Amino acid sequence: MIKCLVGLMQADSGVIRIKDEDIEVLGRAELDLLRTNIGFLFQGSALYDSMTVRENLEFPLRRHKEKLKMKEDNETLVLEALKNVGLEHTVDLMPSELSGGMQRRVALARALILKPEIILYDEPTTGLDPITSKEIIQLTRNIQDTYNTSSLIITHDVDCARVISNRMILLVDGINYIEGSFDELVRSQDPKVKAFFKN
Repeated sequence: MIKCLVGLMQADSGVIRIKDEDIEVLGRAELDLLRTNIGFLFQGSALYDSMTVRENLEFPLRRHKEKLKMKEDNETLVLEALKNVGLEHTVDLMPSELSGGMQRRVALARALILKPEIILYDEPTTGLDPITSKEIIQLTRNIQDTYNTSSLIITHDVDCARVISNRMILLVDGINYIEGSFDELVRSQDPKVKAFFKN
């Protein structure tokens, strides 16, 4: 679904509209410009292992900064993004020198660096220990509140959904089975829904 949203894959049917744009009819340049408004946090962080943290964050700036007419210099933007995730001190480290949680936070800083209106999260807490997962969940919530970003989060983590979501869509066998707030879904008596919230 996320790949369809950013135009990496074509949907089999239906219409995908982002910011009132039908992405199926956009040309390459228009789609590329739309993507600058969308941050993407990959499940495995997807940092370039041959680049420092600074170079990883500068990568989207080199590609898009002029289009976005961003006046701040790269160094300011990199340090601001790292400050947002509490990792300014890692700027010259390699990804291999970071823990899994730190890598996820650097990846989040990279998703934020172009100041997108929308951020897509693919399983942001997967593979993290419970303490680090809670940190990532709270950080995501703080970013939403601070920057007023819209977030679409794919997750199996019930705590993540509880803390972050305003609205949830529960998929059962690949189908949009039910939607509502976390509290509405928790109160559901439908056995398929209740199964997701068992301790």
